[in-house]
Amino acid sequence: MNLPDKSLCTGCHACYTACPAKSIAMREDEEGFRYPVIDTTTCTTCGLCEQICPVLHLGE
Repeated sequence: MNLPDKSLCTGCHACYTACPAKSIAMREDEEGFRYPVIDTTTCTTCGLCEQICPVLHLGE
């Protein structure tokens, strides 16, 4: 799956909420910001996370 780089992620949890397989965890970094981490062993590559991500659709 092609989610934005950690530095661009807003931490909105949209991908986490949309994932039907519950394959996305929101992990906190050393500065306290949360970003998505995809478990590739359970991901079904349905693409919902990419479809819902506002960062990937800026300017559309």
